[in-house]
Amino acid sequence: MNRPVRGIFWRNFYDMAIRLEKGENHSLDLNSFCVGLGWDIKEDNSSDSDFDLDVSAFMIGEHKKVVSDDYLVFYNSEKRVRPQNLNKVVSYLEWSSNELMRHESRPVDPELSVIGSIDDEDGATSEDGDDETMDINLSRVSPEVQEIIICVSIFEYRERKQNFGQVERAYVRLYKKGQEEGDGEYIYDLTEDFSTCASVEFCRLYRKDDGWKIQALGIGHKGGLEELVNKYV
Repeated sequence: MNRPVRGIFWRNFYDMAIRLEKGENHSLDLNSFCVGLGWDIKEDNSSDSDFDLDVSAFMIGEHKKVVSDDYLVFYNSEKRVRPQNLNKVVSYLEWSSNELMRHESRPVDPELSVIGSIDDEDGATSEDGDDETMDINLSRVSPEVQEIIICVSIFEYRERKQNFGQVERAYVRLYKKGQEEGDGEYIYDLTEDFSTCASVEFCRLYRKDDGWKIQALGIGHKGGLEELVNKYV
C-alpha cells in the first residue's frame, strides 16, 4: 500500500536531527525516550506486496546474548501490555489469535523498560511521521542487561522478495516524548547503505560510567529477523 511522501516533515526533521554515522558514539542525555520507525514505498518498486518493517530490541547480558527469551522485545513477544495500560504485563494467551495480539497489544520486557510497537503491517499507520514506535525507560532496565541493540527487519522478506532498496525515506530515530520533531533527536537513514539488506542493527545503547551511551552500528544483514536471533539468542 503506497502512501503520500513525508514532504515537509521529512525535510525539516532530517535537517534538524543529530545524524548518526556508523561507529559514532554519543553520551545519551535521554533517560526516557521513544524510538520511531518510518518508511515510504518507492513508486517503481518491484514488489506487489505491502512492506512490513518491524523494530525490535535485543537486551544483552555480559555474554553478548539476550538475558533470556523475555528480553527479546519484538512483535511476537509473549509478555504484552495493552495500549491503555502500559504499566501492567499481561500474557499473550489473552488473545484468541496471533494477529489480534499484534494489533491490540504491545510487546514488553519483564521490567517494563522497553515497550515495543503495535504491529503496523503495511506502513499505513501514519501518512506523515512514524509508523511504529517503541518506548524505552533506561531507569527501569534490569541490572543484568548491559546493552540494548535496536534493530529493524522486513517481515517475510524472502517470500515477498523485498529489501531496503525498495523503500525510501526509511529511518529510525530516538527522541524525547512530547518534544518538537527534529529537536535534539538522533536519526539513522536506513536506505542509503542497506539496499540489499532485509535487516539492520541500527544502534546499541550501552552502560558506561554509571550512565548510558549510544553507538551507531549500521550493520546490515541479507537475512531478516531470524539472522539477528541466531546472532543474539
